[in-house]
Amino acid sequence: MKFDYDRLTALSSSIAVIILTAGFSLLLSFVHVLSIAKSKECSTDNAITTLVVLGKRLENNLPDNEYLDRLDRAKQVLKGNLDSKVYILGGVTGVSDMAESEVGKSVLIDSNINHERIFLEKKSKHTLENLKNFYNLSSDKNQEVLLITNRYHMARSIMMAKGFKINTLSCPAEDSFEYTLSNIGRVVIEAFFINFYLAGKYWAILTGNNRILDRISTVNR
Repeated sequence: MKFDYDRLTALSSSIAVIILTAGFSLLLSFVHVLSIAKSKECSTDNAITTLVVLGKRLENNLPDNEYLDRLDRAKQVLKGNLDSKVYILGGVTGVSDMAESEVGKSVLIDSNINHERIFLEKKSKHTLENLKNFYNLSSDKNQEVLLITNRYHMARSIMMAKGFKINTLSCPAEDSFEYTLSNIGRVVIEAFFINFYLAGKYWAILTGNNRILDRISTVNR
């Protein structure tokens, strides 16, 4: 496996920023993630006909509860707007031998969603690749899409989508954010990932590193 120097550079920059700001940058990211997780509601404007469901790592080739929540929200929107279609994103990850998107499609078909309304992206390994590959697949780069993921994951997903100039409206999988230890822990992890993303982005801009910029944005397109 080829060593990823750009990822290491971004990670090192992120840790340096956290240390130099005495953790303040991480705190700001935490507040941002929590604010989005608490406040966002599902935008169910019937004028939006394209849904995007972010995939999630499978457990024994099956979706976990969080992924099922995302798919259930997609099912609700699809049944409420018969003109809509959905892109499910996610390839083979972890120890699974099935693509996340393939499993998601099966769940929706079992919920009586017509297979002709379901489109798949089956090569991505994580959120950034999910969105980059969707951008490449999309024939209409200016369309509004309804982005479906879990509440704790929404802030980073919106931020990354903006990097690819994907015009998103948010649609959290859950009706509300629950203050549990596991959810707060997820918010902390997401705060670190946002710090990682932003540190890498601004380091790449400052140093003119187009390899990193091409991975996270449309700058070279």
